[in-house]
Amino acid sequence: MLKVEPPQGDWGRVMGVAPEGHSSLSVSANWGKRAICLDARKPEGKAILKQLARGSDVVLESFRPGVLAKMDMSYPDLESVRPGIILGSISGFGSAGPHAKRPSSDSILQGSTGMAVMNETDDRVPKRVGMLAVDMIAGLYAGFALSTAIHEQRATGQGRHLDLSLLGSASAFQAMPLIESHLQGGVRNKHVTVPSGNFATSDGMISVVCLRNEMFVALAQAVERPEWATDPRFAENESRQINAEEVHRMLAEVFVQRTRDDWIERLNEAGVLCGPLNSYQELQQDPQVRFLDLMPMLAHGAFGNIPMPRFPGADLKAEDLSPAPNLGQHTCELLREAGYGQSEIDAFLMSEVCIQAR
Repeated sequence: MLKVEPPQGDWGRVMGVAPEGHSSLSVSANWGKRAICLDARKPEGKAILKQLARGSDVVLESFRPGVLAKMDMSYPDLESVRPGIILGSISGFGSAGPHAKRPSSDSILQGSTGMAVMNETDDRVPKRVGMLAVDMIAGLYAGFALSTAIHEQRATGQGRHLDLSLLGSASAFQAMPLIESHLQGGVRNKHVTVPSGNFATSDGMISVVCLRNEMFVALAQAVERPEWATDPRFAENESRQINAEEVHRMLAEVFVQRTRDDWIERLNEAGVLCGPLNSYQELQQDPQVRFLDLMPMLAHGAFGNIPMPRFPGADLKAEDLSPAPNLGQHTCELLREAGYGQSEIDAFLMSEVCIQAR
């Protein structure tokens, strides 16, 4: 898999902490890839792009609609040099429509798709989810769509153009709360099931959820308040929803009396859903995470050793792949593989059509 970047580099390289042209985003997204840097604004750069596409099964791009056609890299252009190729296009709002030409970002789409409102504070202030949630979701949906297209390609030789968007991906991801909002006429019910929330213990925080009435009965027994199970205010989930603040207040008074680990052990043994509220640092030390080896520490030149979560279901391990590349790290190597001779490569570098990392 190869990543094509412009001379200034992908914007992900400068997000957050970014030493030596790398960030947490660029490292996590580009592990195992090779990188070529070229200027597609120049005719020679466009020609190189087409040559790279000629030897590819899939091209994935995230330009605004219309940009690829101006580069002579539309789906018909690509299919003319590589019949059966798959083109995946991820835009902000789709390839057509009143908002298609708008610039977009994760934050903008969290706002426009209702995600920030869904995640609002108790004071009803919309709040962005604290990560690039929409970008990651769109990448996962693109992976599903590309996998299906590749299966079809291998079976029939047919290619296709996949028109994907951040708008569509974020909307699909929020199907459950979106339908729930529709059924409730847009009035938000904060508690689908009660109790459900985060609670302070004597030395940390826990998350507790009861999905069924029987689970609430078990919770009442575990916290040594058996009378709650027969109290008409709490007997059914519907009545607990009405009295949610009272249920959560009473639980808060109880949970603060014991340690986090004590409650986690006690409630899980009773069949009640309960777990810790971990920081990322605590997650890395979690016994189950360590047992499954979900976050091996891997070496990267710009960061030293970093935790790299494993990709679920993948046979290849991150430690068996090359670290995320520098900008243009494999430019000459990839040009040679594309059929260019050394004199042509030297000319590309001299004219800054291409850049090779030092």
